[in-house]
Amino acid sequence: MRNIMKNVLILGAGGQIARHVINQLADKQTIKQTLFARQPAKIHKPYPTNSKIIMGDVLNHAALKQAMQGQDVVYANLTGEDLDIQANSVIAAMKACDVKRLIFVLSLGIYDEVPGKFGEWNNAVIGEPLKPFRRAADAIEASGLEYTILRPEVVNKNWPPS
Repeated sequence: MRNIMKNVLILGAGGQIARHVINQLADKQTIKQTLFARQPAKIHKPYPTNSKIIMGDVLNHAALKQAMQGQDVVYANLTGEDLDIQANSVIAAMKACDVKRLIFVLSLGIYDEVPGKFGEWNNAVIGEPLKPFRRAADAIEASGLEYTILRPEVVNKNWPPS
């Protein structure tokens, strides 16, 4: 079996979930990681030997396109009230650079699919902030890219409570 180098661009590399992805890829010699973050100081140290760090914002189209050059896969671990705008920026840069594969972390509940009491709580407490997540999913699904959307239930560094 032939080893093929994979270039992986990790957007939002300072995030909680991204840290786990970076660590899982750290010892894979056939993978080169490009860690893209607005605040590189938030990226967990030590940095893997198969990585390089780029400070940037996904809304800076020129910087994003430059980071996107030569990538095989984009992993997006982004958040914010403008997540749909961020997603569209990522999609545009991927198309401009002919990158086909996208893995994007969104959230449970964007399709109002959570039943029962938890679903009621989810809608009452975080329903409004989920709207940009849904618009991001819609943009990704309509993009024509090969995509995987991850929708975790709860991401909290203080969970479970001690």
